[in-house]
Amino acid sequence: MDFNFSSPIHIDNHRLLFVKGPDAFKFIQGQVTCDVERLRMTNQTSVSTLGAHCNPKGRILFSFRACALAEDTIALAIHNSLLKHAKDSLHKYSIFSKVELIEADDTYRLFGLLSKDLEKLSNLFPDIPTSPGKACHHEGNTIISIGEELYECWIKSDSELICPQNDYSGGEYWEAIQISHGIGHIRPDTVEEFIPQMLNYQVIGEGISFKKGCYTGQEVVARMQYLGKLKRRLFRFESDVSDLKPGTPLFTPGNTQAIGQIVQVTNLTQPTQCLAVVAVNVAESDKTYIDIENQKKLRALTLPYAINKEE
Repeated sequence: MDFNFSSPIHIDNHRLLFVKGPDAFKFIQGQVTCDVERLRMTNQTSVSTLGAHCNPKGRILFSFRACALAEDTIALAIHNSLLKHAKDSLHKYSIFSKVELIEADDTYRLFGLLSKDLEKLSNLFPDIPTSPGKACHHEGNTIISIGEELYECWIKSDSELICPQNDYSGGEYWEAIQISHGIGHIRPDTVEEFIPQMLNYQVIGEGISFKKGCYTGQEVVARMQYLGKLKRRLFRFESDVSDLKPGTPLFTPGNTQAIGQIVQVTNLTQPTQCLAVVAVNVAESDKTYIDIENQKKLRALTLPYAINKEE
């Protein structure tokens, strides 16, 4: 990264939404893109995934990271700006299921952690997950490996952290790290704009399962995977423009129609970095602009993972 920080990083712009009850797994399995059955805990270890909840047209209503916390509880880490929206979206489908949707409020705090700083939380986690997507649990606290040398921790508020207070940073730092790893999420200005494959969820974080049963929007998502050709997907860029925002339309020479949108932005890097969903042919030709006059160019950066052009 092109900025200085230390971890743990307090992810203060995200909270947990608990899906709790006898039908928790069955209910959420029928609503989201990821395979929730894979998340079940075994001997204080489990799996965590990215995921999305879509409308019937396959457009993402909100995105999340999911992990089971008990036999009857799944937690979804969601951006604060979409937490109420997420709860309301799921509630519409939960009426006939034995589940509760509970906001964690201040009962949990979320932290990002780099592997070099693992010793700072050694009192909380005697076991550390060794591969991406794995999670370890101890006395109600959870640590998740989400990428190379990168961890996310969900820690009960009454747990003592062995870490000086000034090591904590805001959620904007974690967002910058997520952008550098090519992990994109929905924000209020991009609700119902993208299908999950446009965020590359088919290749990162086990965000889409094509083997599970039906879920809301599944028909559209599956059709795109097996019968369609994905014309737009997530790319990483940098720009000298500092006032970019999610939802900002993007253009290319000779076309007055937008060919993409900004997904997420960080101004902590210099130049500014962002993730954007862009027409594949435009991104690959390096002709993506913020303005219709084609004066403010986005410069393409590499993603830390490979995408098969057939995916």
